[in-house]
Amino acid sequence: MSTQVTDPASSLWADGARWDTILATLRTEGFTKVDCIKATVELLRLPLDDAKRVVHDSQTWADVRSQDSEWQDDLVTELDAGELRS
Repeated sequence: MSTQVTDPASSLWADGARWDTILATLRTEGFTKVDCIKATVELLRLPLDDAKRVVHDSQTWADVRSQDSEWQDDLVTELDAGELRS
């Protein structure tokens, strides 16, 4: 994992910051939702599915939650219908 995302998150976590505060700081510093998920896996030692849920449901990423859910639902529908090709 890139230390660019883990270093600031680790520092905040060591100082006792709440995870949503850490996510908000990372986002403000330009890290993506995927970066936040990776940091959540790495630092909280959560399985990927749980880390995705933590980040997706966070207040920090609430403004894109609906759009991301819709995109995921569309992707699953296309996969189920066999519409995606290699």
